[in-house]
Amino acid sequence: MNALSSCASRRGVLTFAIVHRSLRWPALATILIACSVYEQPTENSDALGGSGSGGSAAEAGKSGSGGDSASIAGSMSAGTAAGGKDSGAAGSAGSLSGGMPNAGTGGSGVVEPMAGASDGGAGTGPVPDACPDDPDKTAPGVCGCGIPDAPTATMSDCKTLKAKLAHRYDFTGTSVKDRIGTAHGSIARSATLSKLNGKGVVLLGGGTAGPYVDLPNGLLSTLSNATLEAWVTWGGGANWQRIFDFGDSTYVPPENNPQNGKSYLYLTPKNVDGVIVAGFSTDGNSSGQEAKAIAAAPLSLELSHVAVVADDKGDQLRIYVNGTKVAEQAWTGTLASINDVNVWLGRSQYDGDPELSAVFHEFRVYGVALTDADIATSYAGGPDPDFLAY
Repeated sequence: MNALSSCASRRGVLTFAIVHRSLRWPALATILIACSVYEQPTENSDALGGSGSGGSAAEAGKSGSGGDSASIAGSMSAGTAAGGKDSGAAGSAGSLSGGMPNAGTGGSGVVEPMAGASDGGAGTGPVPDACPDDPDKTAPGVCGCGIPDAPTATMSDCKTLKAKLAHRYDFTGTSVKDRIGTAHGSIARSATLSKLNGKGVVLLGGGTAGPYVDLPNGLLSTLSNATLEAWVTWGGGANWQRIFDFGDSTYVPPENNPQNGKSYLYLTPKNVDGVIVAGFSTDGNSSGQEAKAIAAAPLSLELSHVAVVADDKGDQLRIYVNGTKVAEQAWTGTLASINDVNVWLGRSQYDGDPELSAVFHEFRVYGVALTDADIATSYAGGPDPDFLAY
């Protein structure tokens, strides 16, 4: 049976369809890497270019001869210009690059180029648009195309977003290194650090007793507000997988030992009802006091941006997918009440839940509750944006 029903590259993101659940991870990883191509942006080319000699340029008006040379395309010397207002004596040769002549020189006619140099000087051509899909920028600037260098009504600037980061994992190199702080993690159960189109990833194969990423204890409980954010390509499969699960279980001792979840904050790409859920509890799910933010759909099988905001000040738990808020729930808990001795990417505090089948591209922890504008900026930047380079 064909492992994938479709595979395509779309604006630099990896897309793939349903993975046959019997497919082993090495084969799946090979397919994912083979299918993914981050497309390079193309620059617009302007038609005004090139050079010539002894040519002519025309514009409305009466003919004149021997006037200054002028060219829309490139430059030319000692040419003939038609477009002087009246005939007159010969003028000096000049050059233009990318400029538009208003009138030829000769007699009472005057050439006034819109851009470029006159009387033999070299001109400057039009500057190509380096951000053709961004109507507000022609160059990347500090934050890159698609992201404002100063805050707007709908987006933060990249400096504001970066200042809120507490921890960042890009999975580049031979270890799970924190690029912001010193909370370095590790891969567990043969999770594979690799590269996808030149960028670091970690491959998680799912299943029972599958691989995961282990981050340091206490990463969440030391914060009052937090945002947990991931760039991940989910491989589909069974319910109740975990993108992340920070907390403990009823097992004694709970560290490194799932059983029944006790205190935790988690995000699953699909629960038993087939939708994304973020859950918080200090006493498991049997007491009925678990707070859940519930979306309307599962996570798609393509490169996705997901974020969970634990807003203690605003008493809310929120989920964002690809820059858009998809769920929110009243929440009066505190992160300090979580005994986060198991800080896992891809593994659950419940031993009956399967491990995550996915490619993890990046994971970030912010020490604040990000706003809608912050989330929009983070999504626009994509995984491993240049403004977070180290």
